[in-house]
Amino acid sequence: MSALERRCRTLLRAYPRWYRRQRGEEMLATLLEASRPGQRWPSARDARALITGGLRVRAAQDQRLTTGASLRLAAQLGVALSLLLLVANSLATATLVWVHVYAPYAHAGYLLASALLGLAAVVAAWFAPRPAVAALAAAAAAVTAYVSWAADRPMVILPVGLLVTLAVLVCLGDRMPRSWLWLAGGLFAASVLLPLTPLGPLFLYAPLLLVPWIILGAVTLWALVDARPAMAVAIYIACTYLVSPVLGSIGYRYGGGLTALVSWPTLVYAIIAAVVASGSLWRLRRQSVL
Repeated sequence: MSALERRCRTLLRAYPRWYRRQRGEEMLATLLEASRPGQRWPSARDARALITGGLRVRAAQDQRLTTGASLRLAAQLGVALSLLLLVANSLATATLVWVHVYAPYAHAGYLLASALLGLAAVVAAWFAPRPAVAALAAAAAAVTAYVSWAADRPMVILPVGLLVTLAVLVCLGDRMPRSWLWLAGGLFAASVLLPLTPLGPLFLYAPLLLVPWIILGAVTLWALVDARPAMAVAIYIACTYLVSPVLGSIGYRYGGGLTALVSWPTLVYAIIAAVVASGSLWRLRRQSVL
């Protein structure tokens, strides 16, 4: 395989896999026939045409769904991302307890069990039959409620509510595209590794803090092709930086402390979530069939 052919094949990845299977070889042959002898790189015109053409095909592919169906898929992804953050925090906490970085915790085993069941429920939302998703979500919700009920009752609301919502959304409509797994995997990996940085190289702390914002920028740009991941990130921001702090404040008041339910950082995140949600909803409605 020549260098030109290899680079043309890389550019063809802008098109969906099904499109490459149908027309990829034909397009590649046309590009190679039109090339000059000894040419090693595609021309700027050909590269631009391939990339923009691939984005148009992907955008047209996403327009086959109605606005309601697209919103359900976006909500599934947003709920899954929010659950993965909670799961990552539980896994990191249990690990730090077992290596004696944190003080001993009587329910560390149950905390680990709830995290693994929650992770299994999220993975099942992509791959497993719908009854399996419902069963795993119910089991994870039960163990999570048992672990948190005695210590901080209001904080039970978010994980249990997310698990129930995920099961309902999966049972109601289509499955999330597997192309979204990179988004879930990236956020989950960063969320697990960030609390564990005391056990490893400390220079990783700052880059891991930037991962969610890098992903936010990526899905915002990708909204030109598919606005659903951007809507999902808006849901993730709302659950993580709005709902969770408010529930934490309620729990603190419940325990006798005094704190404001809404702080300035919470308001900032509310604005970010609202801007991302409104922009992605406008784009999503333009991309949908109805």
